[in-house]
Amino acid sequence: MLNINNVFVKYGDRTILNKISTGIHDTDRVGLVGLNGAGKSTLLKIMAGEINPHSGEVVRPKGSTIGFLHQDMSLPKGKTVLEETLSILSEVKAIARSIEQLNHQIETRTDYESEGYLNLFNELDELNEQYRILGGQSIQVDAEKILMGLGFMPDDFNRLTDEFSGGWQMRIELTKMLLQRPDYLLLDEPTNHLDIESIIWLESFLATYEGAVIVISHDKTFLDNVTQRTLEIELGKVYDYKANYTKYLVLQQER
Repeated sequence: MLNINNVFVKYGDRTILNKISTGIHDTDRVGLVGLNGAGKSTLLKIMAGEINPHSGEVVRPKGSTIGFLHQDMSLPKGKTVLEETLSILSEVKAIARSIEQLNHQIETRTDYESEGYLNLFNELDELNEQYRILGGQSIQVDAEKILMGLGFMPDDFNRLTDEFSGGWQMRIELTKMLLQRPDYLLLDEPTNHLDIESIIWLESFLATYEGAVIVISHDKTFLDNVTQRTLEIELGKVYDYKANYTKYLVLQQER
């Protein structure tokens, strides 16, 4: 569980977040809502560890992972779409290189009966198992499926990221996030640059996502289809509704 404890943020004379506290469970689907300037993106950045609150803290389980898709992002130049998509999977790539090196040693060494030679097979078995657990055998196939779900065509995979507009680069960044499958997936306006087909695909993907999802979006239908809990930020306070966006509007009026 990710815990937000007494988080306080103030800019000048204006209090943005006034010692708010709440928790995000491991499988929560949360819509983060409020008026423009209420502090939604600020809270998301604090949860992601990109900025620090003036007081208070965010605590999450040791070893858990965060993926944060935000509006201010730019991709490095000179890589193809597929290269950039797979670049974030450093652990998988490192294991793949080690497997390649071990296979080369097994093929080229001639001390077949030595203990060192036999140990190579044990190391190779262990690395192959790690590679399998991390999804290394299907990682490129998975990447291509996500890219296509978000609107790319197979011919686009070997095009340079430089050739694509900011909206399409955001889709590449989103693909990287989904491919990593972090424990806490933070999405700031993920549908801004998506067409209807890609939005429907993303809704379907998130429906079976195993981690927690926290979303800021002006797309009310997307919030209804993806979230089951709504956190509203208003005048520095946070209000928690166990409901999607449409039901939250009714409960808000009652409150």
